[in-house]
Amino acid sequence: MERRRGFTLVEVLVVMSLLAVLMGLSVGLSTQSQSGNKLRVATNSLAQQLASARAQAFGSSTTYVQVRTAPDGGMRVRSFRDRQVLAWAAEDFAKASEDVLRRGGGVEISQDLGLEGHYVILEPGGTVSLGSPQWLDFRDGFSIQCRLRPEASGGVLFRKGDAISVAITQGGAGRLGIDAKIRLARDEQGQGEGTYELRTGMLDAEVVPEWAAPLIPGRWHDVRISYDRNAFTIYVDGRLRGTRSDRRNLMQPSEADEFVIGGGYAGGFDSFVLSGIFESEETGDGIPSEIRCTGPDGKVVPGDVLVHFRNRSLDPHHHAAPVNLWLELDRGEGNAPARRVVQVALSGEAFVRLPEEVR
Repeated sequence: MERRRGFTLVEVLVVMSLLAVLMGLSVGLSTQSQSGNKLRVATNSLAQQLASARAQAFGSSTTYVQVRTAPDGGMRVRSFRDRQVLAWAAEDFAKASEDVLRRGGGVEISQDLGLEGHYVILEPGGTVSLGSPQWLDFRDGFSIQCRLRPEASGGVLFRKGDAISVAITQGGAGRLGIDAKIRLARDEQGQGEGTYELRTGMLDAEVVPEWAAPLIPGRWHDVRISYDRNAFTIYVDGRLRGTRSDRRNLMQPSEADEFVIGGGYAGGFDSFVLSGIFESEETGDGIPSEIRCTGPDGKVVPGDVLVHFRNRSLDPHHHAAPVNLWLELDRGEGNAPARRVVQVALSGEAFVRLPEEVR
């Protein structure tokens, strides 16, 4: 009679051990694959939001993306854009006035104002009031651009209650400077409320004497004053002449106060463009809490990372090098975290990179 041979206990145990090892490996690979998918989705989403912000930054428009990292992981991504709310060329003032009236404002012109050629002459008492429409209550920032031909004296150029004030000031050697003030709201920690002042010649905590008085009486100058919750800046003839970046609070609204041009300034005035910074409707979803925004060293980046675009490139006033956003996903005990980098080149294009691809 033929004898059937079965498996010995040792053989059964060996097979079971091999199966357990294979199952462990497959679970580990599956977990890593899921982690990789989460990270890929997060980095691709962030890159798409950056690309969308870049697409909106054409011509003189600016946009910026705020990546806010939570201490326990996850990120909130918000997009903001510079949107023009009023443009006034002196020779086309009637059209600009109609636009203000149609949008809920009210234009009042004092007697001390006249036209000479294609620009306005403001006397020390000359004013143009735009009323106080809701679209002039900026919270996330603003920019004012204009052309000036100041006389030898200084005086108030713009004001909106205590929310915004810009004055031409006396400088040295017969030149003139600019003094801009805005009022900020308190931050989430209840700090930073109050007047925030910037004068030509200021470079954060330092003083640059050759910047202090850039305006020459009797000459035309292009002036741009802006605040975008990253930097408060003054540009004259395309050159930086004052900047501060030590406070990033929201602006305090001043709903009851009218926006007034003039009231002390004397001289030529033209090409006025007023823009506000508003949150974009295309702001996307946040990044899941499992994902952290870190530096190359793996440490979580505290606070906000701001990426500024201008004319579809990284804004050179804010970025001198490409911006790298390191996203990291913890894969559990015993496993190295998965990492990818969203890199924004100087051209403004966003790429998803592996860590070893970033220098």
